[in-house]
Amino acid sequence: MRALVIAVGIACSLTSCALVQRHSSGAAKSDTLDIYFLDMMGGGSTLIVTPSGESALIDTGSLEPKNRDAERIYKATQSARLKQIDHLITTHFHSDHYGGILQLSKMIPVKAFYDKGFAAPEEDRDQVPQLAPLYQQATKGQVRQMKPGDDLPLKNDPARPSLRLHCVAAEKKVEGFSGDIDAPVPGAEIRKADNGDNARSIALVLTYGSFTFFAGGDITWNVEHHLAAPKNIIGKVDLYQVTHHGMDLSNNPVLLRAITPTVCVAMNGPRKGIQPNTFRVLRQLPSVQAIYQIHYNKQYGSEGNAPPEFIANRQDPNKGNWIKVSVNPEAGKYTVSVGANGAKKTYLVK
Repeated sequence: MRALVIAVGIACSLTSCALVQRHSSGAAKSDTLDIYFLDMMGGGSTLIVTPSGESALIDTGSLEPKNRDAERIYKATQSARLKQIDHLITTHFHSDHYGGILQLSKMIPVKAFYDKGFAAPEEDRDQVPQLAPLYQQATKGQVRQMKPGDDLPLKNDPARPSLRLHCVAAEKKVEGFSGDIDAPVPGAEIRKADNGDNARSIALVLTYGSFTFFAGGDITWNVEHHLAAPKNIIGKVDLYQVTHHGMDLSNNPVLLRAITPTVCVAMNGPRKGIQPNTFRVLRQLPSVQAIYQIHYNKQYGSEGNAPPEFIANRQDPNKGNWIKVSVNPEAGKYTVSVGANGAKKTYLVK
């Protein structure tokens, strides 16, 4: 009799475990894709964490002040419970987008590095002698080059919606377009050629089920035109990382009207973006429900700033608050959080 009771108890325990496992597995299917827009004081760094815990980091901010940007990125990785960064993409080689890479790689392991091919930008030449060796030391020369049409090798779980991070532009090349980016286009405003590294940035489209996010690095006006016309290769997006921190030499209205974003997030600084023309164009788009900013821009007042509740570091510009977007395409929604304890708002996936 005693043996029978023990056997029944063990069977019940095993059944309970199995139920827990099935319940956990079911709950995991509704886990979110998380996107952290980090405060680099006007530089760039965006952390993507997939439902399976895989990570992709886009850019690493600045070298100076020492460790500031690397520590802010590391803090986000710890909030996301990451033990490593699986993929690190450097969109271009301006100091505010790759300066913190060595400092960060000493704080948390980085599995794989990607860029568009290193070339020292003439317009940032004063920084190159210091930063290029640090980049080489961090990557050990083991960098994969991303080209238009490439996909980052993210893992896909068949139990979840399809996940894809796709390169649509790099090195002034646009997917599906083989012509001269800077050549005149009848009926369109094509500006003077930008031969700097901004125009050569990697531009990425992230999709998770029906949700779409566009992050264009610092690409400029002419590249943006060819992403949208004559064919919109990005499609309509739910979330838009406002290109080039909200600068007016980017954010071509042709592109913005084509992608019809619902939520915009500007990686701006206290005196860097969003500039008034870009802010005006975004506000006039019927699709836009909210514009979020990392900082209040002291230069422009109401002409370049969203309402206070949409600004992560309005009261204290040194706080380092991020903006976090959590996406659940199966529920057809995503939530935007301002700071760790700030306001949250939910939006519907297109």
